[in-house]
Amino acid sequence: MDIIQAVILGLIQGLTEFLPVSSSGHLVLGKLLFGVKVDNIIFEVFVHFATFLAVVAFFFREIVILIKAPLRYVFVNDRSRETVNFSKYVLFIAVGTIPAVIVGLYFKEDIEQAFSSARLVGMTLLVTTALLFLTALVKPKREGLRFLDGILIGLAQALAILPGISRSGATISTAMYLGVDKSTAFKFSFLLSLPAIFGAFILQLKDALEIGLPKDQIYIYLAGMLCAFISGYVCLVILRKIVIAGKFAWFGVYTLIIGVLTLVFAHG
Repeated sequence: MDIIQAVILGLIQGLTEFLPVSSSGHLVLGKLLFGVKVDNIIFEVFVHFATFLAVVAFFFREIVILIKAPLRYVFVNDRSRETVNFSKYVLFIAVGTIPAVIVGLYFKEDIEQAFSSARLVGMTLLVTTALLFLTALVKPKREGLRFLDGILIGLAQALAILPGISRSGATISTAMYLGVDKSTAFKFSFLLSLPAIFGAFILQLKDALEIGLPKDQIYIYLAGMLCAFISGYVCLVILRKIVIAGKFAWFGVYTLIIGVLTLVFAHG
Protein backbone atom coordinates (compact mmCIF):
# COMPACT_ATOMS: atom_id res chain seq x y z
CA MET A 1 0.00 0.00 0.00
CA ASP A 2 1.35 3.43 -0.95
CA ILE A 3 0.42 6.79 0.58
CA ILE A 4 -2.07 7.66 -2.20
CA GLN A 5 -3.98 4.43 -1.61
CA ALA A 6 -3.87 5.00 2.17
CA VAL A 7 -5.29 8.51 1.78
CA ILE A 8 -8.06 7.28 -0.52
CA LEU A 9 -8.99 4.38 1.75
CA GLY A 10 -8.79 6.68 4.80
CA LEU A 11 -11.19 9.10 3.13
CA ILE A 12 -13.49 6.20 2.21
CA GLN A 13 -13.47 5.03 5.83
CA GLY A 14 -14.15 8.48 7.25
CA LEU A 15 -16.78 9.40 4.67
CA THR A 16 -18.68 6.14 4.95
CA GLU A 17 -18.22 5.16 8.61
CA PHE A 18 -20.86 7.61 9.75
CA LEU A 19 -22.95 8.19 6.64
CA PRO A 20 -25.55 5.40 6.27
CA VAL A 21 -23.82 3.75 3.32
CA SER A 22 -21.63 1.11 5.08
CA SER A 23 -17.94 1.84 5.55
CA SER A 24 -17.03 -1.85 5.73
CA GLY A 25 -18.78 -2.52 2.44
CA HIS A 26 -17.02 0.41 0.77
CA LEU A 27 -13.63 -0.68 2.10
CA VAL A 28 -14.21 -4.11 0.56
CA LEU A 29 -15.15 -2.53 -2.76
CA GLY A 30 -12.32 0.01 -2.53
CA LYS A 31 -9.70 -2.67 -1.99
CA LEU A 32 -11.09 -4.73 -4.87
CA LEU A 33 -11.30 -1.69 -7.15
CA PHE A 34 -7.72 -0.55 -6.50
CA GLY A 35 -6.34 -4.06 -6.23
CA VAL A 36 -5.03 -3.39 -2.73
CA LYS A 37 -3.95 -6.54 -0.93
CA VAL A 38 -3.57 -5.99 2.80
CA ASP A 39 -2.07 -9.05 4.46
CA ASN A 40 -2.69 -7.73 7.96
CA ILE A 41 -5.15 -5.52 9.75
CA ILE A 42 -2.79 -2.73 10.78
CA PHE A 43 -4.36 -0.20 8.42
CA GLU A 44 -7.86 -1.07 9.66
CA VAL A 45 -6.65 -0.54 13.24
CA PHE A 46 -5.45 2.97 12.41
CA VAL A 47 -8.54 4.13 10.52
CA HIS A 48 -11.01 2.58 12.97
CA PHE A 49 -9.27 4.32 15.86
CA ALA A 50 -9.45 7.57 13.88
CA THR A 51 -13.22 7.27 13.51
CA PHE A 52 -13.52 6.45 17.22
CA LEU A 53 -11.67 9.67 18.01
CA ALA A 54 -13.95 11.58 15.64
CA VAL A 55 -17.05 10.47 17.58
CA VAL A 56 -15.38 11.29 20.91
CA ALA A 57 -14.47 14.77 19.67
CA PHE A 58 -17.96 15.40 18.28
CA PHE A 59 -19.84 14.24 21.39
CA PHE A 60 -17.20 15.19 23.96
CA ARG A 61 -19.52 17.26 26.16
CA GLU A 62 -22.22 14.56 26.19
CA ILE A 63 -19.66 11.85 26.94
CA VAL A 64 -18.33 13.76 29.96
CA ILE A 65 -21.88 14.14 31.30
CA LEU A 66 -22.61 10.44 30.79
CA ILE A 67 -19.42 9.45 32.62
CA LYS A 68 -20.18 11.72 35.58
CA ALA A 69 -23.85 10.76 36.00
CA PRO A 70 -23.50 7.13 37.22
CA LEU A 71 -20.52 8.13 39.37
CA ARG A 72 -22.62 10.81 41.06
CA TYR A 73 -25.49 8.36 41.42
CA VAL A 74 -23.33 5.74 43.16
CA PHE A 75 -20.78 7.75 45.13
CA VAL A 76 -22.57 11.04 45.86
CA ASN A 77 -26.05 9.56 46.24
CA ASP A 78 -27.36 12.09 43.71
CA ARG A 79 -30.95 11.11 42.87
CA SER A 80 -31.88 14.17 40.86
CA ARG A 81 -33.97 13.56 37.73
CA GLU A 82 -31.10 14.65 35.48
CA THR A 83 -28.61 12.27 37.08
CA VAL A 84 -31.08 9.37 37.01
CA ASN A 85 -31.95 9.99 33.35
CA PHE A 86 -28.31 10.16 32.27
CA SER A 87 -27.50 7.04 34.30
CA LYS A 88 -30.32 5.21 32.52
CA TYR A 89 -28.88 6.40 29.22
CA VAL A 90 -25.56 4.76 30.11
CA LEU A 91 -27.45 1.57 30.98
CA PHE A 92 -29.20 1.61 27.59
CA ILE A 93 -25.83 1.96 25.84
CA ALA A 94 -24.44 -0.96 27.85
CA VAL A 95 -27.44 -3.17 27.05
CA GLY A 96 -27.37 -2.15 23.39
CA THR A 97 -23.70 -3.10 23.13
CA ILE A 98 -24.21 -6.72 24.23
CA PRO A 99 -25.54 -8.09 20.88
CA ALA A 100 -22.56 -6.69 18.95
CA VAL A 101 -20.15 -8.18 21.50
CA ILE A 102 -21.74 -11.63 21.15
CA VAL A 103 -21.70 -11.53 17.35
CA GLY A 104 -18.15 -10.16 17.23
CA LEU A 105 -16.77 -12.80 19.59
CA TYR A 106 -18.56 -15.91 18.35
CA PHE A 107 -18.94 -15.24 14.63
CA LYS A 108 -15.66 -13.44 13.95
CA GLU A 109 -14.31 -15.96 11.41
CA ASP A 110 -17.56 -16.09 9.43
CA ILE A 111 -17.68 -12.30 9.34
CA GLU A 112 -14.07 -12.05 8.15
CA GLN A 113 -14.89 -14.41 5.26
CA ALA A 114 -17.83 -12.20 4.32
CA PHE A 115 -15.47 -9.25 3.98
CA SER A 116 -13.98 -10.78 0.82
CA SER A 117 -17.26 -11.15 -1.09
CA ALA A 118 -18.28 -8.28 -3.38
CA ARG A 119 -21.52 -10.04 -4.25
CA LEU A 120 -22.52 -10.23 -0.58
CA VAL A 121 -21.75 -6.53 -0.21
CA GLY A 122 -24.04 -5.78 -3.16
CA MET A 123 -26.94 -7.69 -1.59
CA THR A 124 -26.49 -6.20 1.87
CA LEU A 125 -26.28 -2.69 0.41
CA LEU A 126 -29.78 -3.31 -0.94
CA VAL A 127 -30.89 -4.27 2.57
CA THR A 128 -29.51 -0.95 3.78
CA THR A 129 -31.44 0.74 0.96
CA ALA A 130 -34.71 -0.75 2.21
CA LEU A 131 -33.98 0.33 5.80
CA LEU A 132 -33.33 3.89 4.67
CA PHE A 133 -36.32 4.22 2.33
CA LEU A 134 -38.72 2.97 5.01
CA THR A 135 -37.76 5.82 7.34
CA ALA A 136 -39.66 8.15 5.01
CA LEU A 137 -42.87 6.43 6.15
CA VAL A 138 -42.40 6.81 9.90
CA LYS A 139 -43.08 9.82 12.09
CA PRO A 140 -41.12 9.76 15.35
CA LYS A 141 -43.41 10.86 18.20
CA ARG A 142 -41.48 10.80 21.47
CA GLU A 143 -38.31 12.07 23.07
CA GLY A 144 -36.14 9.88 25.23
CA LEU A 145 -35.44 6.17 25.24
CA ARG A 146 -36.83 3.06 26.89
CA PHE A 147 -35.02 -0.11 27.97
CA LEU A 148 -36.49 -2.07 25.05
CA ASP A 149 -35.25 0.60 22.64
CA GLY A 150 -31.69 -0.03 23.77
CA ILE A 151 -32.02 -3.77 23.15
CA LEU A 152 -33.61 -3.47 19.69
CA ILE A 153 -31.24 -0.76 18.48
CA GLY A 154 -28.38 -2.88 19.79
CA LEU A 155 -29.61 -5.84 17.73
CA ALA A 156 -29.65 -3.59 14.67
CA GLN A 157 -26.04 -2.63 15.41
CA ALA A 158 -25.08 -6.29 15.67
CA LEU A 159 -26.62 -6.97 12.24
CA ALA A 160 -24.54 -4.13 10.83
CA ILE A 161 -21.34 -6.07 11.52
CA LEU A 162 -21.96 -7.59 8.09
CA PRO A 163 -20.29 -5.57 5.32
CA GLY A 164 -22.85 -3.61 3.35
CA ILE A 165 -25.26 -3.17 6.27
CA SER A 166 -24.76 0.41 7.44
CA ARG A 167 -24.37 0.67 11.21
CA SER A 168 -25.71 4.22 11.40
CA GLY A 169 -28.38 3.38 8.82
CA ALA A 170 -29.57 0.36 10.79
CA THR A 171 -29.47 1.97 14.25
CA ILE A 172 -30.93 5.37 13.36
CA SER A 173 -33.64 3.72 11.24
CA THR A 174 -34.54 1.29 14.03
CA ALA A 175 -34.78 4.13 16.55
CA MET A 176 -37.07 6.04 14.20
CA TYR A 177 -39.24 2.93 13.63
CA LEU A 178 -39.61 2.72 17.43
CA GLY A 179 -40.92 6.28 17.49
CA VAL A 180 -37.82 7.97 18.91
CA ASP A 181 -37.34 11.58 17.82
CA LYS A 182 -34.70 12.25 15.16
CA SER A 183 -32.23 14.12 17.34
CA THR A 184 -32.22 11.40 20.02
CA ALA A 185 -31.98 8.68 17.36
CA PHE A 186 -28.90 10.34 15.89
CA LYS A 187 -27.19 10.90 19.24
CA PHE A 188 -27.90 7.44 20.66
CA SER A 189 -26.75 5.76 17.45
CA PHE A 190 -23.28 7.23 17.67
CA LEU A 191 -22.85 7.07 21.43
CA LEU A 192 -23.83 3.41 21.13
CA SER A 193 -21.13 2.99 18.48
CA LEU A 194 -18.31 3.96 20.86
CA PRO A 195 -18.04 0.69 22.87
CA ALA A 196 -18.42 -1.36 19.67
CA ILE A 197 -15.80 0.60 17.73
CA PHE A 198 -13.40 0.61 20.68
CA GLY A 199 -13.93 -3.09 21.32
CA ALA A 200 -13.25 -3.93 17.67
CA PHE A 201 -10.16 -1.73 17.83
CA ILE A 202 -8.81 -3.61 20.87
CA LEU A 203 -9.37 -6.99 19.20
CA GLN A 204 -7.68 -5.79 16.01
CA LEU A 205 -4.85 -4.18 17.97
CA LYS A 206 -4.02 -7.49 19.62
CA ASP A 207 -3.65 -9.17 16.24
CA ALA A 208 -1.76 -6.18 14.81
CA LEU A 209 0.78 -6.22 17.64
CA GLU A 210 1.50 -9.87 16.93
CA ILE A 211 2.19 -8.98 13.31
CA GLY A 212 4.24 -5.90 14.10
CA LEU A 213 4.13 -2.44 12.54
CA PRO A 214 6.48 -1.92 9.59
CA LYS A 215 8.42 1.19 10.64
CA ASP A 216 8.96 2.29 7.05
CA GLN A 217 5.17 2.47 6.51
CA ILE A 218 4.02 4.23 9.67
CA TYR A 219 3.69 7.58 7.87
CA ILE A 220 1.39 5.89 5.35
CA TYR A 221 -0.91 4.59 8.08
CA LEU A 222 -0.86 7.94 9.87
CA ALA A 223 -1.88 9.71 6.66
CA GLY A 224 -4.84 7.36 6.28
CA MET A 225 -5.73 7.86 9.95
CA LEU A 226 -5.68 11.66 9.66
CA CYS A 227 -7.89 11.59 6.57
CA ALA A 228 -10.34 9.24 8.28
CA PHE A 229 -10.56 11.49 11.36
CA ILE A 230 -11.14 14.74 9.46
CA SER A 231 -13.62 13.34 6.96
CA GLY A 232 -15.41 11.43 9.73
CA TYR A 233 -15.89 14.52 11.89
CA VAL A 234 -17.16 16.57 8.94
CA CYS A 235 -19.61 13.78 8.08
CA LEU A 236 -21.03 13.82 11.61
CA VAL A 237 -21.73 17.53 11.30
CA ILE A 238 -23.47 17.05 7.96
CA LEU A 239 -25.37 13.91 8.92
CA ARG A 240 -26.91 15.43 12.04
CA LYS A 241 -28.36 18.25 9.93
CA ILE A 242 -29.72 15.78 7.37
CA VAL A 243 -31.33 13.50 9.98
CA ILE A 244 -32.99 16.37 11.83
CA ALA A 245 -34.19 17.84 8.51
CA GLY A 246 -36.01 14.55 7.79
CA LYS A 247 -33.96 13.70 4.70
CA PHE A 248 -32.29 10.54 6.01
CA ALA A 249 -34.04 8.34 3.43
CA TRP A 250 -32.27 10.14 0.58
CA PHE A 251 -29.12 8.11 1.22
CA GLY A 252 -31.09 5.10 0.01
CA VAL A 253 -30.78 6.37 -3.56
CA TYR A 254 -27.00 6.14 -3.33
CA THR A 255 -26.92 2.69 -1.69
CA LEU A 256 -29.43 1.43 -4.27
CA ILE A 257 -27.21 2.55 -7.15
CA ILE A 258 -24.01 1.19 -5.60
CA GLY A 259 -25.70 -2.07 -4.59
CA VAL A 260 -27.08 -2.72 -8.07
CA LEU A 261 -23.78 -1.82 -9.79
CA THR A 262 -21.90 -4.08 -7.39
CA LEU A 263 -24.17 -7.03 -8.17
CA VAL A 264 -23.88 -6.38 -11.91
CA PHE A 265 -20.10 -6.22 -11.95
CA ALA A 266 -19.25 -8.50 -8.98
CA HIS A 267 -17.14 -11.56 -9.69
CA GLY A 268 -16.98 -13.09 -6.23
